[in-house]
Amino acid sequence: PTTLDQQYVLEGFNTFNKNQYTDFWLMLGDNAYDDGTIAQYQNAIFNQYPDLLKQSPLWPAMGNHDNRTAKVATQTGGFYDLFSTPTNAEAGGAPSGHKAYYSFDYGNVHVVVLNSADALHNQLSGPMDEWLEDDLANTNADWRLAIFHHAPYGKGGHDSDTERDLIRMRENFLPILEKHGVDLVMAGHNHFYTRTTLISNHYG
Repeated sequence: PTTLDQQYVLEGFNTFNKNQYTDFWLMLGDNAYDDGTIAQYQNAIFNQYPDLLKQSPLWPAMGNHDNRTAKVATQTGGFYDLFSTPTNAEAGGAPSGHKAYYSFDYGNVHVVVLNSADALHNQLSGPMDEWLEDDLANTNADWRLAIFHHAPYGKGGHDSDTERDLIRMRENFLPILEKHGVDLVMAGHNHFYTRTTLISNHYG
């Protein structure tokens, strides 16, 4: 989106919110176009939402565009250099040891943030799925949320029947999320709003 589009959305949010305190906000990936550089983040995020950023914690997920300047092996570059995420369970949950996937608690809500943009993480028998099992198995939160970038279901913009990262999140991670009673999954990637009713045991 252009910064003008962002201003319209922010104005709409403020009108809807009526100056109530915003507890936290979630970014679902592809947070700064086109390559997730520090300069692009400055323009797309920090310059656009200064008041909200001063008062409310921001929890980001990695997207494929953020990933263009981020080096997963060294956890450096754009996304990694800009955000301090709770890799050692500083905000609740289990320690992940990685900046691109982590969890946090807010009251009776537990949120897991996954990295769907790296093949290192979105495959089974890897560090992220093992951490996710441990994290969700050990939370007593009433509400459990998961966010990541590549939507497990969708036919518009990006096709979840043919695109590798979407298929991996559906086949590899939805079974874990459903096993542990996650109540809501939010994802990005498609550039328009879609939603589904709760779906169980559909991974094909």
